[in-house]
Amino acid sequence: MSTASDVDAAADAQISRMLDQFEQMERPVAKPDWTFPLPFIPFSDLESDEACWGPSARTLAELRMYELSWAIRSKSGWETKIKDAQIMANWRAEATLQQEALLKPEKLTENMINFVLQELHSYAQLVDAKTGIQAGPFDAIWYSDRLLSSKLLSALRAEALNLEAIPHALKDWHPRSNGQVLDLVHPSLYPIVYGRTQSLSAAHIEIPTLHDKWRSSGSSSRRSPGSMSMSKKFCWLPSDFAISSTGEASLVSPYINNLHPQHHAGLYRVIEHVVGSFVPLFERVLSQINGSERDLLRHGQNDPPPGTGRIVRSRIFVTRMIGYDFKLAANEVPCIWLNGDTLFRDDFETVEAMYEAVERLPEAHAAYNGVLERSIVPYSLRGKTIQCIIKLANIHLTPENTEYAGGSWHVEGMLNERIVASGIYYYDEENITESSLAFRVTTTPPAYHAQDDEVCAEILYGMQRDSHCVQDIGSITTPSGRALAWPNIYQHCVAPFRLADSTRPGHRKIMAIFLVDPSLDPIPSATTTPPQQSEWARYALEEAQQDPNSVISKLPVELVHRICDESECAAGGRYVGRAEAEAIRLELMDERTVFVERRERVLSGSFNMCEH
Repeated sequence: MSTASDVDAAADAQISRMLDQFEQMERPVAKPDWTFPLPFIPFSDLESDEACWGPSARTLAELRMYELSWAIRSKSGWETKIKDAQIMANWRAEATLQQEALLKPEKLTENMINFVLQELHSYAQLVDAKTGIQAGPFDAIWYSDRLLSSKLLSALRAEALNLEAIPHALKDWHPRSNGQVLDLVHPSLYPIVYGRTQSLSAAHIEIPTLHDKWRSSGSSSRRSPGSMSMSKKFCWLPSDFAISSTGEASLVSPYINNLHPQHHAGLYRVIEHVVGSFVPLFERVLSQINGSERDLLRHGQNDPPPGTGRIVRSRIFVTRMIGYDFKLAANEVPCIWLNGDTLFRDDFETVEAMYEAVERLPEAHAAYNGVLERSIVPYSLRGKTIQCIIKLANIHLTPENTEYAGGSWHVEGMLNERIVASGIYYYDEENITESSLAFRVTTTPPAYHAQDDEVCAEILYGMQRDSHCVQDIGSITTPSGRALAWPNIYQHCVAPFRLADSTRPGHRKIMAIFLVDPSLDPIPSATTTPPQQSEWARYALEEAQQDPNSVISKLPVELVHRICDESECAAGGRYVGRAEAEAIRLELMDERTVFVERRERVLSGSFNMCEH
């Protein structure tokens, strides 16, 4: 007589055979050419209000494990304290005690707590003693509180102050920022304007064409770029930096957009050093998005093999649709119902009763299994020329304007810029309360195990019917001196903060570096695009007029001034005057506001729980 275990083994063998047969089937596979994931839908026919676009959803249990790990790793000297058995025992007891007040599905199990504590030793191995670089609250978020030397930090502060030392009427307060955000260097001013901005060859820079090859049954086809993700008008202008074998950065481009190379030569040297300091941070970010789930068209199709993740998975026979590809979801988190019967919200009088009725919950592996180490596929920027978009900005608060309301959820740029990672250095602050940067990620719809099993989906993944496919993945405080880098597939949002003493002014100052995907062909940069600022042309003409060896010096002063005036007034010409540049910036901002709003609707499309 067959036992239950015999039946289970036979069923498992049958599923394995079906999986093998399924994998051998010839079917279309969408595979773009890029190496790293970008947060944009690349093709217009994939834009749908019901599209969920991103990596696989994590269970709430795993996200709570990340939260516990980060709470411990946020403690001062944690990497030393984990060597103390008594401290580890205290942390285990404290974490266990915290579970008592929670409902059953919210509790971390003993295995989960033990797994997190064991994993701390692997996190400690990733701490760079020289630079202070270490892992942040979630995969591919890295930070350091001593990335820059005190000498370099002082130089950055001093040189940036020179940008502020101008008459108040000339200061560039960012539009629609309530007079709080002061732009020192911002890529939205004097961007590339397609069809107008000229390259060094004097040809106008045109809208790029996305030539990604899609393999489909052995043939390749071309698809038009997504109308939502690709700007038809503008592109931020990066500068090129050569990275040496030891990680130092040297500016290749003749200028950084919106930063005059002669008037601010000292800041140029500082920026080179800061970019070089960020190289190991960016390398760590790229190394953790350089693995098996690296491109978004295949996210959700690469479930981890059994035994390799933090949460135990089972072989479950489920067919679902991912983009254009059917997939057999073999390794999934088991359903919360043991016997296959689905219970619904209406079956319970209270949420507490529903939670207590759950029959099976996710469980962590009994021992740490090296999941952190396996998530890293080393990637080096050494010996490459990288493209970086530079931004410097301050937030100023006053007794009349005491609170910064916080930012919006967003990623950086559009598909044109191909920004793969962002870095921020918080180089100065005064008289403000603690601030933080929060992260979330758009995911593919989670696999569920019966149609309309909304209770299971909510308890396992925190998603309800018609909710957005978005998961919060942590936040990190941003004190002065902290350097932070993360992949652009994560949305981020600045938390509110206010004056600590409302009778005095306060500020926060940052330098941001947006890294263009180094695995792709370069986009137009300051190396191939002459400056567009008409005032820079005026400076050059006036300097040449003072040089006795220059042909310009032979011209009458009145003629030189007329040339300068006409270069600023020539609408649609090669040079752009300040008033026109500010008008272009508003148009760019309007375009990207629409993009952010539509991306919010499309990329975090609703989880409709239809059978796929």
